[in-house]
Amino acid sequence: MAFDLKIHKNNGAEMIQLIDSKTNTIIEILSKGALMNSWKVYDNETKLALIVGNDSITLNHHDTIETPSKEKDVSFEMNGFRSGKMSPFSCRIENGQYNWGEQNYQFNKFYLGDHAMHGLVYDANFTIRSTKIESDCASVELEFDYKATDPGFPFDYQIFIEWTLYTNNQINVKTEIQNKSKHTLPIMDGWHPYFTLGGRVDDYELKFNSIGKIEMNKAMIPTGNSIDENFFNDGQRIGTTHFDDCYKLNPLQNEVTISYEGRAVTITPKHNYPYLQIYTPDDRQSIAIENLSGAPNCFNNKMGLQILEPHDQIYFETTYQFKSGAK
Repeated sequence: MAFDLKIHKNNGAEMIQLIDSKTNTIIEILSKGALMNSWKVYDNETKLALIVGNDSITLNHHDTIETPSKEKDVSFEMNGFRSGKMSPFSCRIENGQYNWGEQNYQFNKFYLGDHAMHGLVYDANFTIRSTKIESDCASVELEFDYKATDPGFPFDYQIFIEWTLYTNNQINVKTEIQNKSKHTLPIMDGWHPYFTLGGRVDDYELKFNSIGKIEMNKAMIPTGNSIDENFFNDGQRIGTTHFDDCYKLNPLQNEVTISYEGRAVTITPKHNYPYLQIYTPDDRQSIAIENLSGAPNCFNNKMGLQILEPHDQIYFETTYQFKSGAK
Protein backbone atom coordinates (compact mmCIF):
# COMPACT_ATOMS: atom_id res chain seq x y z
CA MET A 1 0.00 0.00 0.00
CA ALA A 2 1.31 3.42 -0.97
CA PHE A 3 0.31 5.08 2.32
CA ASP A 4 1.47 4.38 5.85
CA LEU A 5 1.07 5.82 9.35
CA LYS A 6 3.48 5.62 12.28
CA ILE A 7 3.03 6.76 15.89
CA HIS A 8 6.05 7.53 18.07
CA LYS A 9 5.64 7.98 21.83
CA ASN A 10 7.71 9.28 24.69
CA ASN A 11 6.77 10.68 28.12
CA GLY A 12 3.14 11.01 27.15
CA ALA A 13 3.80 12.95 23.93
CA GLU A 14 2.99 11.53 20.52
CA MET A 15 4.19 12.25 17.02
CA ILE A 16 2.11 10.88 14.18
CA GLN A 17 3.74 10.50 10.77
CA LEU A 18 1.49 10.33 7.70
CA ILE A 19 3.50 8.86 4.84
CA ASP A 20 3.10 8.59 1.09
CA SER A 21 5.64 5.85 0.36
CA LYS A 22 5.37 6.33 -3.40
CA THR A 23 6.59 9.94 -3.31
CA ASN A 24 8.34 9.85 0.12
CA THR A 25 6.18 12.74 1.30
CA ILE A 26 5.90 12.79 5.11
CA ILE A 27 3.96 15.09 7.41
CA GLU A 28 4.41 14.98 11.17
CA ILE A 29 1.56 15.85 13.52
CA LEU A 30 2.20 16.53 17.20
CA SER A 31 -0.39 15.54 19.79
CA LYS A 32 0.58 18.66 21.74
CA GLY A 33 -1.44 21.30 19.96
CA ALA A 34 -2.58 18.88 17.21
CA LEU A 35 -0.35 20.84 14.85
CA MET A 36 1.60 19.92 11.72
CA ASN A 37 5.23 20.30 12.76
CA SER A 38 6.86 19.08 9.55
CA TRP A 39 5.99 18.68 5.86
CA LYS A 40 8.75 17.17 3.74
CA VAL A 41 8.55 16.38 0.05
CA TYR A 42 10.89 15.44 -2.78
CA ASP A 43 11.21 17.53 -5.92
CA ASN A 44 13.05 15.14 -8.22
CA GLU A 45 16.02 14.21 -5.99
CA THR A 46 15.86 17.31 -3.79
CA LYS A 47 14.33 16.98 -0.32
CA LEU A 48 12.36 20.05 0.74
CA ALA A 49 11.00 21.13 4.12
CA LEU A 50 7.92 23.21 3.33
CA ILE A 51 7.05 24.56 6.78
CA VAL A 52 9.07 25.94 9.68
CA GLY A 53 8.29 23.76 12.68
CA ASN A 54 9.06 23.82 16.38
CA ASP A 55 12.11 22.44 18.16
CA SER A 56 10.21 21.43 21.29
CA ILE A 57 9.73 17.84 20.09
CA THR A 58 11.94 16.20 17.48
CA LEU A 59 12.41 12.67 16.20
CA ASN A 60 15.83 11.15 16.78
CA HIS A 61 17.49 8.33 14.84
CA HIS A 62 16.01 5.74 17.22
CA ASP A 63 12.44 6.76 16.19
CA THR A 64 11.60 8.01 19.67
CA ILE A 65 10.74 11.54 20.73
CA GLU A 66 13.43 13.76 22.16
CA THR A 67 12.70 16.69 24.44
CA PRO A 68 15.43 19.36 24.36
CA SER A 69 17.28 20.35 27.49
CA LYS A 70 15.78 22.90 29.85
CA GLU A 71 18.51 25.37 28.89
CA LYS A 72 17.17 25.60 25.35
CA ASP A 73 14.51 28.25 24.70
CA VAL A 74 11.52 26.37 23.32
CA SER A 75 8.86 28.92 24.19
CA PHE A 76 6.13 28.27 21.63
CA GLU A 77 4.62 31.72 22.04
CA MET A 78 7.86 33.67 21.69
CA ASN A 79 8.89 31.61 18.66
CA GLY A 80 5.85 32.84 16.78
CA PHE A 81 3.15 30.20 17.43
CA ARG A 82 4.55 28.12 14.55
CA SER A 83 1.80 25.99 12.95
CA GLY A 84 -0.44 26.66 15.96
CA LYS A 85 -4.15 25.93 16.17
CA MET A 86 -5.88 29.16 17.17
CA SER A 87 -9.13 28.55 19.07
CA PRO A 88 -11.54 29.81 20.41
CA PHE A 89 -10.12 33.01 18.90
CA SER A 90 -7.29 33.96 16.55
CA CYS A 91 -4.90 36.90 16.49
CA ARG A 92 -5.67 39.67 19.01
CA ILE A 93 -8.52 40.36 21.41
CA GLU A 94 -8.23 44.02 22.39
CA ASN A 95 -7.02 44.28 26.00
CA GLY A 96 -8.07 40.63 26.39
CA GLN A 97 -11.64 41.76 27.05
CA TYR A 98 -15.06 41.32 25.48
CA ASN A 99 -18.73 41.44 26.42
CA TRP A 100 -20.96 38.44 25.82
CA GLY A 101 -24.45 37.78 27.09
CA GLU A 102 -24.39 41.05 29.02
CA GLN A 103 -21.30 39.92 30.94
CA ASN A 104 -17.70 41.14 30.69
CA TYR A 105 -14.91 38.60 30.30
CA GLN A 106 -11.11 38.87 30.59
CA PHE A 107 -8.71 36.30 29.12
CA ASN A 108 -5.84 35.12 31.27
CA LYS A 109 -3.63 32.90 29.10
CA PHE A 110 -1.14 34.84 26.97
CA TYR A 111 -0.70 38.51 26.11
CA LEU A 112 1.55 40.26 23.64
CA GLY A 113 1.68 43.77 24.98
CA ASP A 114 -1.83 44.74 26.05
CA HIS A 115 -3.72 42.19 24.01
CA ALA A 116 -4.64 38.51 24.35
CA MET A 117 -3.20 36.40 21.55
CA HIS A 118 -4.09 33.28 19.56
CA GLY A 119 -6.55 31.49 21.78
CA LEU A 120 -6.36 28.83 24.48
CA VAL A 121 -5.61 25.40 22.96
CA TYR A 122 -2.41 25.89 20.92
CA ASP A 123 -0.46 23.95 23.58
CA ALA A 124 -3.23 21.58 24.69
CA ASN A 125 -2.53 17.86 25.02
CA PHE A 126 -4.74 16.30 22.36
CA THR A 127 -5.38 12.57 22.23
CA ILE A 128 -5.66 10.36 19.16
CA ARG A 129 -9.28 9.54 18.40
CA SER A 130 -8.80 7.48 15.23
CA THR A 131 -6.39 6.66 12.41
CA LYS A 132 -7.01 5.50 8.87
CA ILE A 133 -4.93 4.18 5.97
CA GLU A 134 -6.52 3.80 2.54
CA SER A 135 -5.24 3.39 -1.00
CA ASP A 136 -5.18 7.14 -1.64
CA CYS A 137 -4.62 8.66 1.81
CA ALA A 138 -3.58 8.36 5.45
CA SER A 139 -5.26 10.31 8.23
CA VAL A 140 -5.34 10.90 11.97
CA GLU A 141 -8.04 12.54 14.06
CA LEU A 142 -7.21 14.12 17.42
CA GLU A 143 -9.49 15.49 20.11
CA PHE A 144 -9.39 17.74 23.15
CA ASP A 145 -11.99 18.66 25.75
CA TYR A 146 -11.72 22.27 26.83
CA LYS A 147 -13.13 22.50 30.36
CA ALA A 148 -13.67 26.25 30.84
CA THR A 149 -10.23 26.61 32.45
CA ASP A 150 -9.66 30.24 31.44
CA PRO A 151 -11.90 32.86 33.11
CA GLY A 152 -12.13 34.65 29.79
CA PHE A 153 -13.92 31.69 28.22
CA PRO A 154 -15.99 29.81 30.83
CA PHE A 155 -17.66 27.57 28.23
CA ASP A 156 -16.97 23.86 27.77
CA TYR A 157 -16.34 22.80 24.20
CA GLN A 158 -14.83 19.85 22.36
CA ILE A 159 -12.46 20.21 19.43
CA PHE A 160 -11.67 17.54 16.83
CA ILE A 161 -8.86 17.98 14.30
CA GLU A 162 -8.40 15.60 11.38
CA TRP A 163 -5.23 15.68 9.27
CA THR A 164 -5.22 13.77 5.97
CA LEU A 165 -2.35 13.29 3.53
CA TYR A 166 -3.53 12.52 -0.02
CA THR A 167 -1.75 11.73 -3.26
CA ASN A 168 -0.21 14.59 -5.25
CA ASN A 169 1.27 16.19 -2.12
CA GLN A 170 -2.09 17.43 -0.88
CA ILE A 171 -2.99 17.89 2.79
CA ASN A 172 -6.47 18.44 4.17
CA VAL A 173 -7.14 19.62 7.71
CA LYS A 174 -10.64 19.75 9.18
CA THR A 175 -11.52 21.22 12.57
CA GLU A 176 -14.85 20.52 14.26
CA ILE A 177 -16.08 22.38 17.34
CA GLN A 178 -18.91 21.08 19.54
CA ASN A 179 -20.48 23.27 22.20
CA LYS A 180 -20.65 21.16 25.37
CA SER A 181 -21.83 23.98 27.62
CA LYS A 182 -25.34 25.12 28.51
CA HIS A 183 -24.67 28.54 27.04
CA THR A 184 -24.43 30.08 23.59
CA LEU A 185 -20.75 30.76 22.90
CA PRO A 186 -18.74 32.90 20.48
CA ILE A 187 -16.18 31.06 18.36
CA MET A 188 -13.41 31.88 15.90
CA ASP A 189 -10.90 29.48 14.38
CA GLY A 190 -7.58 29.66 12.58
CA TRP A 191 -4.20 28.14 11.77
CA HIS A 192 -0.72 29.69 11.92
CA PRO A 193 1.64 27.77 9.56
CA TYR A 194 4.91 29.27 8.29
CA PHE A 195 5.64 28.15 4.71
CA THR A 196 9.01 28.12 3.00
CA LEU A 197 10.19 27.22 -0.48
CA GLY A 198 13.85 27.93 0.25
CA GLY A 199 15.65 31.20 -0.27
CA ARG A 200 14.19 34.49 0.93
CA VAL A 201 10.52 35.39 0.71
CA ASP A 202 11.54 38.61 -1.06
CA ASP A 203 11.97 36.48 -4.18
CA TYR A 204 8.66 34.60 -3.86
CA GLU A 205 5.66 35.41 -5.98
CA LEU A 206 2.45 35.76 -3.99
CA LYS A 207 -0.99 35.50 -5.52
CA PHE A 208 -4.41 35.89 -3.89
CA ASN A 209 -7.66 37.63 -4.69
CA SER A 210 -9.06 39.85 -1.96
CA ILE A 211 -12.17 41.97 -1.77
CA GLY A 212 -10.65 44.24 0.85
CA LYS A 213 -7.82 44.70 3.30
CA ILE A 214 -8.85 45.15 6.94
CA GLU A 215 -7.67 48.53 8.21
CA MET A 216 -5.74 48.29 11.49
CA ASN A 217 -4.80 50.87 14.09
CA LYS A 218 -1.29 51.12 15.55
CA ALA A 219 -2.08 48.32 18.01
CA MET A 220 -3.01 45.99 15.12
CA ILE A 221 -6.69 46.11 16.06
CA PRO A 222 -9.21 46.48 13.18
CA THR A 223 -10.78 49.91 12.94
CA GLY A 224 -13.93 48.57 11.25
CA ASN A 225 -12.94 49.98 7.87
CA SER A 226 -11.87 48.10 4.75
CA ILE A 227 -9.27 49.27 2.23
CA ASP A 228 -9.43 48.45 -1.48
CA GLU A 229 -6.27 46.55 -2.34
CA ASN A 230 -5.81 44.11 -5.22
CA PHE A 231 -2.06 44.34 -5.82
CA PHE A 232 -1.54 40.58 -5.55
CA ASN A 233 -4.63 39.50 -7.51
CA ASP A 234 -2.55 38.54 -10.57
CA GLY A 235 0.57 37.53 -8.64
CA GLN A 236 3.45 39.78 -7.67
CA ARG A 237 6.96 39.40 -6.30
CA ILE A 238 6.90 40.05 -2.56
CA GLY A 239 10.09 42.08 -2.58
CA THR A 240 10.64 44.09 0.60
CA THR A 241 6.94 44.12 1.54
CA HIS A 242 6.41 43.45 5.24
CA PHE A 243 3.15 41.74 6.00
CA ASP A 244 1.15 41.71 9.19
CA ASP A 245 -2.17 42.16 7.46
CA CYS A 246 -5.66 40.70 7.25
CA TYR A 247 -7.74 40.40 4.09
CA LYS A 248 -11.24 39.29 3.14
CA LEU A 249 -10.85 36.71 0.39
CA ASN A 250 -12.90 36.68 -2.78
CA PRO A 251 -15.25 33.72 -2.14
CA LEU A 252 -15.27 32.86 -5.84
CA GLN A 253 -11.46 32.74 -6.06
CA ASN A 254 -10.07 32.09 -2.60
CA GLU A 255 -6.82 30.23 -3.32
CA VAL A 256 -3.53 31.64 -2.04
CA THR A 257 -0.32 30.63 -3.82
CA ILE A 258 3.35 31.24 -3.15
CA SER A 259 5.85 30.22 -5.83
CA TYR A 260 9.62 30.26 -6.20
CA GLU A 261 11.96 28.71 -8.77
CA GLY A 262 9.28 26.49 -10.29
CA ARG A 263 7.88 25.28 -6.95
CA ALA A 264 4.59 26.34 -5.42
CA VAL A 265 2.37 25.84 -2.39
CA THR A 266 -1.34 26.59 -2.73
CA ILE A 267 -3.62 27.09 0.26
CA THR A 268 -7.31 26.62 -0.52
CA PRO A 269 -9.88 27.25 2.22
CA LYS A 270 -12.85 24.91 1.74
CA HIS A 271 -15.27 25.84 4.51
CA ASN A 272 -15.71 28.74 6.98
CA TYR A 273 -12.34 30.45 6.38
CA PRO A 274 -13.24 33.70 4.56
CA TYR A 275 -10.36 35.72 6.06
CA LEU A 276 -6.64 35.58 5.37
CA GLN A 277 -3.85 36.80 7.66
CA ILE A 278 -0.35 37.12 6.20
CA TYR A 279 2.78 37.70 8.27
CA THR A 280 6.45 37.88 7.30
CA PRO A 281 9.02 37.29 10.09
CA ASP A 282 12.00 39.60 10.24
CA ASP A 283 14.41 36.89 9.03
CA ARG A 284 12.50 36.76 5.68
CA GLN A 285 13.00 32.98 5.50
CA SER A 286 9.31 32.04 5.62
CA ILE A 287 5.82 33.48 5.35
CA ALA A 288 2.85 32.79 7.63
CA ILE A 289 -0.33 32.25 5.62
CA GLU A 290 -3.17 31.93 8.10
CA ASN A 291 -6.70 30.81 7.31
CA LEU A 292 -9.11 32.59 9.66
CA SER A 293 -12.84 32.27 10.21
CA GLY A 294 -13.07 35.88 11.39
CA ALA A 295 -11.08 39.08 11.63
CA PRO A 296 -8.80 39.89 14.58
CA ASN A 297 -10.74 41.08 17.65
CA CYS A 298 -13.97 39.61 16.26
CA PHE A 299 -15.27 38.89 19.78
CA ASN A 300 -15.68 42.66 19.93
CA ASN A 301 -16.14 43.83 16.34
CA LYS A 302 -18.22 40.75 15.29
CA MET A 303 -16.44 40.57 11.88
CA GLY A 304 -16.85 36.91 10.95
CA LEU A 305 -17.78 35.86 14.48
CA GLN A 306 -19.53 32.48 14.66
CA ILE A 307 -22.19 31.80 17.30
CA LEU A 308 -22.67 28.27 18.58
CA GLU A 309 -25.80 27.27 20.45
CA PRO A 310 -25.67 24.63 23.22
CA HIS A 311 -24.89 21.17 21.78
CA ASP A 312 -24.47 22.56 18.26
CA GLN A 313 -21.36 22.05 16.17
CA ILE A 314 -19.47 23.78 13.38
CA TYR A 315 -16.54 22.82 11.18
CA PHE A 316 -13.70 24.60 9.39
CA GLU A 317 -11.61 23.12 6.58
CA THR A 318 -8.64 24.01 4.40
CA THR A 319 -6.09 22.32 2.12
CA TYR A 320 -2.39 22.73 1.36
CA GLN A 321 -0.83 21.42 -1.84
CA PHE A 322 2.73 21.41 -3.19
CA LYS A 323 3.46 21.39 -6.90
CA SER A 324 6.75 21.47 -8.78
CA GLY A 325 7.28 22.72 -12.29
CA ALA A 326 4.93 25.62 -11.54
CA LYS A 327 5.47 28.83 -13.42
